[in-house]
Amino acid sequence: MSISMRTKLALCGIWLILQGCVTSSSQSDRAAISDIVRERTGKDFRDPRGSSNEEIERDVSGLLQKELTLDNAMRIALINNPQLRAELAGLGIARGQLVQANMIPTVDFELAVMFPQGREHPNKWEVGATLDLTQLILRGPRTDSAQAGLDAARIRAAAAALDLGYRVRLAYYDVQAAEQQLELYRTAMQAFGASYDAARELRRAGNTIELDVANEQTAYEGARVAVAEAEADLIDARERLNIQLGLFGRSIAWQVTQRLPDPAASLGDLNKLETRAIEASLELAETRAEVLALARQVGVTRLAGILPDLSAGVSAEKHDGIWFVGPSVHGTVPMFDRLQGSRIAQEAELEGLRERYQANAIEIRATLRAARDRALSAQARAEQYRDTVLPLRERVVQQTLLQYNAMQIGVFQLLQARRDQLEAARNYVVTLHEYWRSRAALEQILAGRLVASLGVMSRAPARSSAISSGGGSADAH
Repeated sequence: MSISMRTKLALCGIWLILQGCVTSSSQSDRAAISDIVRERTGKDFRDPRGSSNEEIERDVSGLLQKELTLDNAMRIALINNPQLRAELAGLGIARGQLVQANMIPTVDFELAVMFPQGREHPNKWEVGATLDLTQLILRGPRTDSAQAGLDAARIRAAAAALDLGYRVRLAYYDVQAAEQQLELYRTAMQAFGASYDAARELRRAGNTIELDVANEQTAYEGARVAVAEAEADLIDARERLNIQLGLFGRSIAWQVTQRLPDPAASLGDLNKLETRAIEASLELAETRAEVLALARQVGVTRLAGILPDLSAGVSAEKHDGIWFVGPSVHGTVPMFDRLQGSRIAQEAELEGLRERYQANAIEIRATLRAARDRALSAQARAEQYRDTVLPLRERVVQQTLLQYNAMQIGVFQLLQARRDQLEAARNYVVTLHEYWRSRAALEQILAGRLVASLGVMSRAPARSSAISSGGGSADAH
């Protein structure tokens, strides 16, 4: 007997309805993550899982052939950081849970044959098949709960991409600051060396005492130590950036030629920042998705607790050469175990999530204010150095040089004025470093991610100066 095309289409339609629209493909997950990152950063994000290792290596090599700008560094990290790829791979767990929740329950079947004692009687056959109706009823609510869980997983994956971008920015600023600090320490070492040479020449001429020579030599040796420490700081900063970029081997020979830029003209519109941060927060969005998923799961548990465990199917029995066919129903009634304990635990967890939501909102507001104030303070101090302190130090050096040429002061005073100028430049670099780290923290919060702690916005650590004091960098302030 042939089956008509209409019947085939009807059967296919019933099957598709039962299966729903859930797919095991991660393409929609990638698109959702890209949309979240683009919405908050204005930059396109390409999920590296969609590319082969050869394609990733080719893209990274192409970017490394150029100067390693901040933009290029972030591009490399987003496609090459193995930790980010591991976070993105975790999406498969939530996707698998959704696919599993949408599955049709398995069909149980039973087959039995009974042999008579005498040959004059035929064999007796029994055949049965049942489908778990309770699981079929719960399939929809469980799918809704799993979908909310997948939404939360997508938010976590997008947050991981934003966090990586933030860490890259901090590491990149650290490298820039370390290079500028090293340059200043080397210049200072040259000044100390010149002062030491001058002291020795004056001592040979009998125009100074041995104590002055010893002091100048101590300052010079301390400056050499400071240069060595600054070189070590730069190595550490480069390796921290290599970790974020996922680079090793020959790929770590990149160069950063850009210096830390001056502070921006302004930080933009600072009005209603708290509202913007709350609306953009991925932490809060993730918590909302988790609350929704758990609330739906509570509903599933409550429904499962009152539904009888029903199975319906068909039974067939062959007796005396005649088949008897009819429906069958099996079930158990939840008289005592109605999943009360599971529901209580889930409701307590749900209440905890709601409280955590409020705590996160408070922390976001406080962290935002701290980042804003720190950025404004660092901006004001950097501008003070740039517009007032550095020009004054330059003026002092020029006037000291005039006095030295007029033989009104000695060479040590001229060298000290130069060292004071270098110290002011060093402090400017430290303040610039603090400004750009604070600005990165502020922009990260406004992009929707709460930075790790308020301590992230604190001043960037810097070694004590051996430029103006004449002592080694081990003399901590």
